[in-house]
Amino acid sequence: MTSSPQAPFSAWARGQHRQIDADFPPSARSGLLHLLCDLVERRYLRDWTVVARELHRIGRLSVVTYDSSRVPSLNQARADAEAALEGLRWDKVYDFCERLHGHLAQEIGYEDNYGNYTVEVSRGDMQTFIATELQRLFLEEDLAYEFTEGTVRRRGRKHTVELVAKSQVVLGDSRLLSARKHFDKSLQFFRHATHPDYENAVKEAVCAVEAAGKALFPMAKASTLGDLVKWLGSTTEVSVPKAICQTFTGVYAFRSGGEGVGHGGANGGKATLEVTEYLLAVCASQIIYLVDLANSMEIDVPF
Repeated sequence: MTSSPQAPFSAWARGQHRQIDADFPPSARSGLLHLLCDLVERRYLRDWTVVARELHRIGRLSVVTYDSSRVPSLNQARADAEAALEGLRWDKVYDFCERLHGHLAQEIGYEDNYGNYTVEVSRGDMQTFIATELQRLFLEEDLAYEFTEGTVRRRGRKHTVELVAKSQVVLGDSRLLSARKHFDKSLQFFRHATHPDYENAVKEAVCAVEAAGKALFPMAKASTLGDLVKWLGSTTEVSVPKAICQTFTGVYAFRSGGEGVGHGGANGGKATLEVTEYLLAVCASQIIYLVDLANSMEIDVPF
């Protein structure tokens, strides 16, 4: 199994404070072209004609007929593919990456003299290779996206990604099905490659915290996150510092008062990329904290 690539030294050295968003820069296009050359040489792609045709289709360029049996035609297909990739709109390049993985990869095999077919490289193994190399390219170029499960998604910074991953582990608890659904929806809104919805990402993340709290502490009889915070601040069943309660109150207040988040016309601040990523990390931490808090209430029964 191929391990997930890590950000290379060059990416760490220049820092990850500002990832490249809404763009697929020339250097990344050059890296993608190198990958395409490698795939053609490995025969993971049939030849340059399939690459050129797909790029022309995505870019809505004129249809060109190639002859794969003629070297001049193959050379023309490569030249056309390079030109099409260079001129392709940035979001369409990400579309091409998804199609490269999901549609263009082909199985490699051969049939012997007795009609027996042997697979040399399966399509699944090719797709794993392509996905790994695309993710490596995205990391090398510090793009604000990741390539996972055949799809381009907004990835967020390392700290956010780690907290989200930890929260999804604890959200595996069967009691937290509703919270997990809310948090998954939040990530989908945030990670959309071309049209991220930050307002709904915030709303669903806070709803996830609320759903987790209500499921973990049914004795609070809370109908909202605000009710739960009041209970956490007054109950003797658990000990939650007042300052920590205020962090829950803060995210709930933004969910209710942020512009376009909870109510139309609210003026509690705009859900920008930076604010949304911050709230995703905070909500992930709060879910982990609530699970730990609930677990601390469990008493071992002596045998």
